[in-house]
Amino acid sequence: MTTIDIARHPVLDRQTLDNLGVELSSREGALQFAGTFSDMLPRRVDAVEAAFAAGNGDAAVVALLSLKVSAAMVGARRLEEMSSTALGLLGGTAAAHAGAVAHLRSYGAEFESVIGGIIR
Repeated sequence: MTTIDIARHPVLDRQTLDNLGVELSSREGALQFAGTFSDMLPRRVDAVEAAFAAGNGDAAVVALLSLKVSAAMVGARRLEEMSSTALGLLGGTAAAHAGAVAHLRSYGAEFESVIGGIIR
């Protein structure tokens, strides 16, 4: 999947976030979870970057799967898809890893902006 394909996904799939609220029996709980996810995004992406830089494939898999699953739960579709794409780059070049991290940061910033507008 290319970044062009990923960009076709919504930054936030509101239906997924709404479904989380139903599952939790609390819209506020879903928004709180999404806010916590957003707050933790920089550290999560830093963990991916550090794992790639260290050549630690296991740590990269753990960091990316954690990011992917959490992103899927809150409806952060671009982050979810980019996490999947980055998993496919394990063992790739440093340039490919750096590009994936840059996209994760960019999609993370988009999500933070969108969810921040909802939570406020």
